[in-house]
Amino acid sequence: MCWAARMCWTPKPRRNPMAEELEFIDLSVVSRQKLLLSKARGALRSGELVAVVGRSGSGKTLLTKAIMGLLPEQLRAEGQILLDGQRLDQLDDKAMDQVRGRRVSMLFQQPKRVMNPRMTIRAHLLEALGAHGWGKARQHEGQVLSLLEEVGLSPAKPIAGKRPDQLSGGMAQRAMLAIALAADPEFILADEPTSSLDSILKAEVLQLLRRKQQERGVGVLFITHDIASIQHIADRVVVVSDGQIVDQCPTAQIFSRDRHAKTRELVEAALPAMRAPRPETSECLLQAVGASKNYTRRAKGPAALEPTSLSLHASQVLGVVGRSGSGKSTFARLLAGLEQPTSGQIISNHGDVPTRVQIIAQEPYSSFDPRLDVRTSMSAAVHRLPEDQAAERMARAMAQVRLPGELLDRRPGQCSGGQLQRLAIARALLTDPQVLICDESTSALDSVAQRHILDLLLELRDTIGLSLVVISHDMDVIRYVSDDVAVFYEGELVEHRPLNDFLANAEHQHSKDLIAALDITAAASSAGGHPGA
Repeated sequence: MCWAARMCWTPKPRRNPMAEELEFIDLSVVSRQKLLLSKARGALRSGELVAVVGRSGSGKTLLTKAIMGLLPEQLRAEGQILLDGQRLDQLDDKAMDQVRGRRVSMLFQQPKRVMNPRMTIRAHLLEALGAHGWGKARQHEGQVLSLLEEVGLSPAKPIAGKRPDQLSGGMAQRAMLAIALAADPEFILADEPTSSLDSILKAEVLQLLRRKQQERGVGVLFITHDIASIQHIADRVVVVSDGQIVDQCPTAQIFSRDRHAKTRELVEAALPAMRAPRPETSECLLQAVGASKNYTRRAKGPAALEPTSLSLHASQVLGVVGRSGSGKSTFARLLAGLEQPTSGQIISNHGDVPTRVQIIAQEPYSSFDPRLDVRTSMSAAVHRLPEDQAAERMARAMAQVRLPGELLDRRPGQCSGGQLQRLAIARALLTDPQVLICDESTSALDSVAQRHILDLLLELRDTIGLSLVVISHDMDVIRYVSDDVAVFYEGELVEHRPLNDFLANAEHQHSKDLIAALDITAAASSAGGHPGA
């Protein structure tokens, strides 16, 4: 039955690119206390991809939620939202349900959090199809499988039977795109759909979204903080800052020097190709010698980390890259002394590992107790020192990360993500470490804050001689900061060499895939590519 249903169903043909328009006029979002989005004006046409770019908290996500009628209860939208002249802002929830998914769909940053964890991908797609008059489930098995194959999820049948938590991040985002396309919408609002993906998956999803947008003639509003990722896929760019649209123009003009100051800030935050690597010093600070980690009791069970040998030298920046589950974070915890290896050893040439090696976590808001002020949280690192020495060391650390001392008296919720990550670095510096391990320490930050943190880390390397282990799934970050690169894949160290040698002569296929995905925007604008996310 399935093959017959599949043979008789195809997506609608491409529309006239100018046939439909989604417009917002003087759109504002207000709370009781303040104006969060102020009189935004713009339009999106079918067949067009418009990028909305801005820092975290700028108001760009509020724009999409206001358009979709999905604002929290404590917020209120004002102004006009028109779909082909129809006032969406005047529709009740029941009427908007006929718009959401059917005419305007959404892609989200964390698809697994949006999808129902108890439902299979098939059930999600059938719900999207059936909710808009497609009929009974058995009649539409063909459509389900065709949609999955259209977004590169093949073989489709076993994937359709999986739940969201059984999919990788890239597969989940592809499944979310299939759901968004199910009712053949005129517009898709994509809210940071690639920001949590590694470089390879980001390139593949961008490429897929651009291809589907062109094939189906759908209009896409693409929300991002990364201006570099959209320079070859967007037709126009809208820049949002502090709740206002401050700039908009064709993409080709966005990199000119006469743009708005906030636009230039975003452009300048894009990471340059690379620095000149520093020569390796002879002093070895930290060694992993055959270090492995196995979390199962069975000796033959799969290891989280296979035996790994690696050296870190004074003032060296080692970039560690790999996908989720590759073993890179397990390796970091062994280096930091937070866990003991199952076999092999970690050797520190300068005393106790836990005090000479400090780790900076991924999520800045989870690094501090929200109930305590920052000073109290940080003082635990120097509680054994006399009070005057502890205060002096804390003041020095705050100066090293270029933060005012007044932040110490704030609670974490009163600080920005970039400030909290600097505070986490300051706390690590209190113990005078020789090595800082940064485990995805910039992945939760917008592009401007990310660039500032990376430059700070390199400055600390130059001024106080810190060695850095920078762990990331983002090859742009690895290329920008690293002297040497270590690639982990399925629990194994598969490549380790100096950066320039790595970029020119990588041997492992996963390393080659990472390098190919470096220019993710060029990959997204090309027509080829494989769907292996």
